[in-house]
Amino acid sequence: FTMPKGNFTLGAIFGAAMMAPLAIIINESRRRRKNEAETHGSEKEIMCQRRAPKRCGGAIQLKPDQYQEYTRLHDEVWPEVLERMARSNIRNFAIYYHEATNTLFSHFEWIGHWKMESDNEIERKGCKFAKAKYQQRIEKEKELFESDMEAIASDEIVRRWWSFCEPCQTPFPGQWPEMEPPPSRGGKGDWWTPLVCICHCSHWPVEYSDKLRDPELANLCDVAETL
Repeated sequence: FTMPKGNFTLGAIFGAAMMAPLAIIINESRRRRKNEAETHGSEKEIMCQRRAPKRCGGAIQLKPDQYQEYTRLHDEVWPEVLERMARSNIRNFAIYYHEATNTLFSHFEWIGHWKMESDNEIERKGCKFAKAKYQQRIEKEKELFESDMEAIASDEIVRRWWSFCEPCQTPFPGQWPEMEPPPSRGGKGDWWTPLVCICHCSHWPVEYSDKLRDPELANLCDVAETL
């Protein structure tokens, strides 16, 4: 069987015309997969280098007759307060209540030190460098943490929010000086009694949701309003 010359030439041209776009698509797909692999690999490396968040816990007594008011307030935390906390690198903030003792327990994680040089980067520069750098890093972390906490304490909207929360609370005996004004009026110190973390038995988080509130909790609040 012999294809006429004209038809063969036409077929070759048509075939080449069809294959050229296909080759472009294949090459683009390969390039995209390569870029995704490099990006994900880089992200994974960064995530593995991140240090554990600083975990902070606190406790304070809730006045028995203020439970309803306190929960009502926290069903609708002001967006400006949540945003200030996020800007101050606070994540996973939660409050728990123990009814028998009328005690509130708070917990949050702070990640302001993620902006600093990672442990792996320090170790790659050598043991002597790492030892010299360690104390500087600890001091810098403390400075960053105190700066973030001060930004919260000096925020006028946060202080106004506290002015609604403080009447519901009673610091533990000896925790807050009697003559010291509360934090909402510029008082300095720990209104909540700091707790010591004696055990953490899980993998620490290396990334967080960009949502300000737990969607499930927000949905529960919406349902409660309709009841």
